[in-house]
Amino acid sequence: MTNIRQISRAQSPVPLAPEQRLAVLQDWIRSKESFTASYRFESTSTALEFITLVGLLAEKVGVHPHVEWRIDIVSLRLGHGPSTEMTGDDVNLARRISAEAHRLDGAALIDCESREAIA
Repeated sequence: MTNIRQISRAQSPVPLAPEQRLAVLQDWIRSKESFTASYRFESTSTALEFITLVGLLAEKVGVHPHVEWRIDIVSLRLGHGPSTEMTGDDVNLARRISAEAHRLDGAALIDCESREAIA
């Protein structure tokens, strides 16, 4: 079983400028209403393991991302609307999600043009 450390529960919004937010969350991009990340894994079973880990992490902080699974690709979305501010919980969860994806050798699928457009 995978050991999941406790994530701090900072509730206040994290007022980061877009370029700071992208530097902190390198796998994540800002869309119109949310923050998104996608990862490709070597196998379906690794993608499913990742989804399980995301679920366990989300339960710890009470922040539940939207998850889409396509064979070996997992896409996640954090956010609640057009005026979405990342909370401390969102940032911590996104960081942990990225760390777990990379630990499982997941490759972040990032459109560099989209990242530059929001910075």
